[in-house]
Amino acid sequence: MTVYPDTSFLVALRFFDDTHHVSATDYFAAQAEETFLWSPWHRVEVSNALRQFARGDQPVLRPTEARRIIHRLETDVRVGYFLHMETDWRDVLRTAYDLSAEHGFSLHCRSADLLHVAYAKELAADLFVSFDDDQVRFAQAAGMDAIRPP
Repeated sequence: MTVYPDTSFLVALRFFDDTHHVSATDYFAAQAEETFLWSPWHRVEVSNALRQFARGDQPVLRPTEARRIIHRLETDVRVGYFLHMETDWRDVLRTAYDLSAEHGFSLHCRSADLLHVAYAKELAADLFVSFDDDQVRFAQAAGMDAIRPP
């Protein structure tokens, strides 16, 4: 089975102070035989999310910690904890547009989340995993099996 984790899952998996860290690590360990996907969109959004956590007047983490987590995730990809897969961005954007046209008036979905679901569909992921309830509902409405780990 191929699993497409969204940003909320990946950040929780490697950011020890995240509210969902224990749940993410437990789920990841329990699904060790499954193939977790990693896309270029993950690299952009997850890295940017961590950098944003390290900025402002009351940062959630220090820049050095954000860099460490980003490096850890990139290492995870290199050693095979995540399978790096790409698809044609034109197809992802077409799918995103179609999903927005179909569900955009009825469901909450940020553009970044829309791209995750579109990318997961283009990669034919079997399961979409997120700690964002809106994201799970959107992925399900888009025809995917989607869960929020316990």
